[in-house]
Amino acid sequence: MRHYETDSAHAAARVLSLALMADGVPDKAEFDCLRRLRTLEEIGIDEELFDNILQRFCQDVEQSVGYFDALQYRLSNDFVDALLDEVQDPHSQRILLRTIVEIAIADGCLSEGEKQLLSRASTRWGTDTQWPVRIRPTVPS
Repeated sequence: MRHYETDSAHAAARVLSLALMADGVPDKAEFDCLRRLRTLEEIGIDEELFDNILQRFCQDVEQSVGYFDALQYRLSNDFVDALLDEVQDPHSQRILLRTIVEIAIADGCLSEGEKQLLSRASTRWGTDTQWPVRIRPTVPS
């Protein structure tokens, strides 16, 4: 996995990439949400560079077989935590967490991967957020 400088725009963009890929594949509603919130501008990155970071993120996931369960498209907690830990600034964390929540609910369905990411980000960043959606584990039927 590539390393980005802590609190860099690249590190923040990679967390956004993780949010887009948390349910397996990003869709138009999620990209529209990212544009509407103007988060890329807020973190100081343009769409072209973001596309490159998203592509590199996908390559890193493919090459990091130990961090990835392809059958369930699920990333390990260690992998997710490593990406989240590259963002230490509380203001950036709040911006990213707000955007992660909005991306997660943009398509009207909260996947297990999105629940995992929201839970890890909240725990890792020590946020005390009032969630706009109820997050609970899926009970197998």
